[in-house]
Amino acid sequence: MLDRHRKILEILAEKDNVSVAELSKLLSVSEVTIRADLTALAEEGKVQRVHGGAQLLEERVRQEHSFQIRRNQNSESKLKIGKYAAQFVDSLDSILLDSSTTVLAMAKALRDRNDLRDTTVIPTGIWTAIELMSCQNINVLMPSGYLRSISGSITGLPTSEFFENLNIQKAFLGAGGVSIEKGLMDSHLLEIELKKMIIKKAKEVIILVDGSKFMQNGLASYSDIKNVSKIITDVNAPKNIIKEIKSLGIDVHVVE
Repeated sequence: MLDRHRKILEILAEKDNVSVAELSKLLSVSEVTIRADLTALAEEGKVQRVHGGAQLLEERVRQEHSFQIRRNQNSESKLKIGKYAAQFVDSLDSILLDSSTTVLAMAKALRDRNDLRDTTVIPTGIWTAIELMSCQNINVLMPSGYLRSISGSITGLPTSEFFENLNIQKAFLGAGGVSIEKGLMDSHLLEIELKKMIIKKAKEVIILVDGSKFMQNGLASYSDIKNVSKIITDVNAPKNIIKEIKSLGIDVHVVE
């Protein structure tokens, strides 16, 4: 796929439809070129031409590209953080992986851990489960619940009941924002409630975030930062905030 075609799909994933003129301006190419691109994408079954522009043909395509946009943000840092975090998983562990894209990168690294034996992974995201589906040495235990179309996370009352009698040794979670004052934040209320319960159930809570999350806020907090065992981040994390977090006795790992 042409890089320009990929960008068109990413733009359409964020909007219901977009005009030829708007795409031409955003991508700095002529309207003739954009029309040709949209025709090609329509022939591939990815977009539907509408008057003066186009829209994604299927909701599935919108979901995949919306997720891909998040996955591609700071992707190199996420891969490094995920690979580093995977070393904290041992054979016979029962761990939880949330639906964040940084934790998904960790799942990808776990897939390459041939030394693990009888490790149980509880993913709260469908994409993470798919990443681990082919691993013979990892048991994937799926919670029941409602599937969010944009993030691929599984939430709701059935999910909450699922966790009641489980013993989670380590929970690896992402966050929409991290603050000493406000703690760990996210932007979807059902996911926030689920994470609150996970924090209470897990013996060890490990947060995976790239450095940009220390400068962002979420809709609400799901935990005080003092409930965290470890934070794994990258070199872009503000040094003054990292120093303050360490002073609270939290183990912070900065991945080069």
